Amino acid sequence: TRLLLMVYVSSCEIRWTTSEFQVVSQFQESSFSNEKMAAAPATTADQAPVTRQQLPFKKAFITGFCVLGEMTTGGLFMENVKMEKQRTGLSYPRIASGILKQGVSGFEAGLYPWGALLGMVKGLVLGGSKVELFYWGRRAGLNKEKADIASGFGAGAVQGVFMSPILLARTRVNQSLTERAAAGKVDTSFVAEMRVSQQVLSSAIRQEGWGVLTTGMSTMVVKRALDWGSRFVFIGEIKKQVMAARPAGHVMTDWEKLSTSFVGGGLSVFVTIPIDRCMPVIQAASAGGGGALAAIRAKFAQEGVRTLFSGLLMRVCHTGYHTAWAVFVADKVYGHLSKKE
Repeated sequence: TRLLLMVYVSSCEIRWTTSEFQVVSQFQESSFSNEKMAAAPATTADQAPVTRQQLPFKKAFITGFCVLGEMTTGGLFMENVKMEKQRTGLSYPRIASGILKQGVSGFEAGLYPWGALLGMVKGLVLGGSKVELFYWGRRAGLNKEKADIASGFGAGAVQGVFMSPILLARTRVNQSLTERAAAGKVDTSFVAEMRVSQQVLSSAIRQEGWGVLTTGMSTMVVKRALDWGSRFVFIGEIKKQVMAARPAGHVMTDWEKLSTSFVGGGLSVFVTIPIDRCMPVIQAASAGGGGALAAIRAKFAQEGVRTLFSGLLMRVCHTGYHTAWAVFVADKVYGHLSKKE
């Protein structure tokens, strides 16, 4: 009997020890599994690892220089014509001839310092923030399409904060250029025009205070968010239509990507027509000694509803051209440089 009791107790101890070992082993395995999950890259709902497809700083500088390329090859001229059309209501030929009458300095009016600074800032902020916001959107569980659109809206809003003071200076430069051309005070000296451009913002601050730098900023943030968000919506939809019309497995050609970005950018104009129309009026209002709301009312009273579509043709052309450089050309340059590395 004593022998049977000893065997029974020993078997109970063995089972308890084995059970304890199994529990400890399971706990260790669970802890190790949690550590591996914490160390692993973030995943989305489809369990695909999320990594940055592009480096933010590299993409920022590439996009900045691409936007400068767009501006110096006609983008700045188109934008100046569009802005003056919106501000003055004059015909395109009259505005263009007034600008080109000054030669290269007219064609590149406002390029230095405000145009170049604006272009670089637009590209830097858009390129860098778009890549980073896309990455965080994917980490939050958004699919590629939704992350692309959401990061477009976000990057546009960030861009608006940095753009507003510089665009104010650009607007004042264009205003000064048109007024001097109308008065016959045309100076074709490139250095002289650059000197005028540099003095515009400091003169505005002296006359109107530092608050002038925030003129129209909230409107600009909303506008740029809608600008870039809608551009990526249109680009994404056009890509879907292109791929649907092609055989399965088709890879988009460079021409298809270029035309898609140009058309998508051009179509986005119709989303932000009212806001875009008001921006130059708001930023020029203080220079004329009146409030922004009063200036907008006066503009509508003078031109009616058609004032909303003032500069539409040039804006469509310029926005398509700008989007092609900022999206297609920037991606192409990034890919080319990455292959070399």
